[in-house]
Amino acid sequence: MDRFYLVFIAIFGFFISQINCQIRREARWCTVNADELEKCGYLKNAMDERHKLHPTYPTGFKSYLELPELICKSGRDRFACMEMIYDNEADLVQLDPGMSYTAGQYFTMMPLMAEKYSLDAGEETGLTYYAVVVARKDRPDINYFNLKGKRACNPSVGNAAGWTYPISTLMQDNQMSISECNVPVKSAAEFFGPMCAPNGLARFYNPFGNNPQTVCQNCKGIGDNYCTGMDPYSGYEGAFFCMSSGDGDVAFVRDSTIYQAIAHTNSSIRPEDFELLCKDGKRVPVDQASTCNWGTIPSHVVMTSAIHDITLRDDYKMMMNLMSRDFGVGGTYTNITEMFSSVGYVRKNLLFSDETKSLFDVSKVQGGSRDTYYTWVGPEYVRRLEVMNKCPLQQARFCVISPYEMMKCENMIMAFSAKGLKPDLNCIMGLSIRDCMDKIRTGDADMIALNAADVYIAGKYYGLVPIAAEDYSGASTPVYYAVAVARRTESHLTIFNLKARRSCHAGVMTAEGWVVPVDKLIETAQIRVDDSNVYHAVGQFFSKSCVPGALNDFYNTKGTNPQNLCEACASGGRDRCQRNDRELYYGSSGAFRCLAEFGGDVAFVKHTTVRENTNGRNLADWARNRRSDDYELLCNDGTRRDIDQWRDCNMGEIPANAIVTAGFKTEEQRLIYWTLLNFGQQFFASDSNTEFSMFDSYLDHKDLIFQDSTVRLVPIEQENQNYEKFLGNRFIRSMERMEHIDRITAGSVNLCPMYISLFLSLMFAILLQK
Repeated sequence: MDRFYLVFIAIFGFFISQINCQIRREARWCTVNADELEKCGYLKNAMDERHKLHPTYPTGFKSYLELPELICKSGRDRFACMEMIYDNEADLVQLDPGMSYTAGQYFTMMPLMAEKYSLDAGEETGLTYYAVVVARKDRPDINYFNLKGKRACNPSVGNAAGWTYPISTLMQDNQMSISECNVPVKSAAEFFGPMCAPNGLARFYNPFGNNPQTVCQNCKGIGDNYCTGMDPYSGYEGAFFCMSSGDGDVAFVRDSTIYQAIAHTNSSIRPEDFELLCKDGKRVPVDQASTCNWGTIPSHVVMTSAIHDITLRDDYKMMMNLMSRDFGVGGTYTNITEMFSSVGYVRKNLLFSDETKSLFDVSKVQGGSRDTYYTWVGPEYVRRLEVMNKCPLQQARFCVISPYEMMKCENMIMAFSAKGLKPDLNCIMGLSIRDCMDKIRTGDADMIALNAADVYIAGKYYGLVPIAAEDYSGASTPVYYAVAVARRTESHLTIFNLKARRSCHAGVMTAEGWVVPVDKLIETAQIRVDDSNVYHAVGQFFSKSCVPGALNDFYNTKGTNPQNLCEACASGGRDRCQRNDRELYYGSSGAFRCLAEFGGDVAFVKHTTVRENTNGRNLADWARNRRSDDYELLCNDGTRRDIDQWRDCNMGEIPANAIVTAGFKTEEQRLIYWTLLNFGQQFFASDSNTEFSMFDSYLDHKDLIFQDSTVRLVPIEQENQNYEKFLGNRFIRSMERMEHIDRITAGSVNLCPMYISLFLSLMFAILLQK
């Protein structure tokens, strides 16, 4: 019986496998408008009809029935098609070189077939075209050197001939200045007058929603079609008609556009009514593009997902080669349909450019050396992108304080670089947060993310200013709350009977871990500070603690701080009790770990900390089985509450962590730093991002560079880029009270080398005068 059962399963499995083998794979072609969808449908029907008429095929070719089945899909625009291919909802789309580079860089796509614009039998001829600039002949006043302020008509932002080549040329020749790093649309809008640059307000090119409306002012679309790929003035012919109708002064198109556009219109305009603008300032007839152009560009390509297996990609190529032989220029079955013609449709260049003569396998170009998205466009296109993305600042140096932060920062460098973000991010290792502050003050570093208490020190003693803040809710002002957390089982413990208990702190002189809770314990007369030494007072109040940094030289200037401030810490050797994540109990998550692992009885942390590290949200071994309901908050009135009632049970509100830079940085430089971070979070804010996550850290080291609870970064307005305005009077008073109490540390902070140097210089000058 068992043997019979096994034989039956084997036969059944073989039968199923044979059925599966007969299932045709699909070639889902993504179209971007109704005309393309209709043409794609006709092409599919033509393939079926051709097979019925003549089911024999050239040697080396499979039949259409053996090749992937053409399926016509509809996308809102080419970006939507890229996303569909990335999500495996489509397979093929035709793109110009500019968009093909974007497709490869951001959507993991690769080129398969290139459009060939020549009937020449030479295999590698007809694979390029020219970028040209066209003006009406009756506007002889317009030339290359006076384009500033003119009305520009572009096929689309991101298009090679109509955007990348002309904009990079004007920037390279220093005619167009950089308005904002990573946003060439803003530079173009500032240079030109009213424009029609379709997609100039699209999310991909307008991630912050603040691109100037002038980039679309002359477009003619209505409703959702306005300034998109569906706008009447989009595409090469649309840009040409924008200019020829008088709505624009110049059109940035390809060399064949004028003839294609005029051939498809019943108007009386002629090629001789227009001229090309040359880069030397001359104007020539439109048939002289070979000597008067703004660059030579590789042809458009059909692209697919690079994840598809090579067999499927080869079948796609064979299918398109066969279609080209059957329905291309000179094809055997053009009586059924012409795949490279858009005659009879409202829009032109449907599925392919209308001037295409055939399709050519990109893997056969130059010995197969140009079959990737970046080798297809070539080094010249990449160079032009670099010109467009150049920035007044060459680099932005982020200061980090541990090997783990350096590791994350280096990953951030690679992630930002992969997206072409400028200026280049760099990482500087500081010995401590104070060392980083000093490096930024002296110009050896540019930025660091700081706790509110450190923002106070950085602003008051190092002249640093906040330019952006972390936001932990996404819907409110950037603040958080300091809370005291205890185990639920120790229900007798309240805020009023902590003496002789063990305490866990985020770090010495951190807002939530030291300044606010110690200030609260002093205010309620539980801690009494003698001899202006708050460290002795805290050491006498708690039996033992983990206060990372309490024994560091800066906070322990006389070497007399109590050793018990570090006795509850977990790391060994030189890492023990350091004010960085070398210490396992550093930061709010570290302080909670200290509590969870019974290193302490109370933890002073952020209000989000318990939730972040319980109920499976933290996968580290120490947090894996922690439950949030095992912990409670200690309230100021002596009661205890659930951890989610932090609004009514907290020790104080604290300004969010902030990214600071040197006060001597110009407004433009500060804006550049913020723009870089802002672009970075557009790509990498999500914790589920497989490439890189700005606001996520490694298992045993939380809150690296940024707090893991950060939802987004928000800019600080120029007028508020001052530590006092950012922190507010209430928190400033808390810091001042702490400094007043702890005169030992306060005195050491004032010994800033900058002020000592200034004092000695003044004294020396006075003595010389005498």
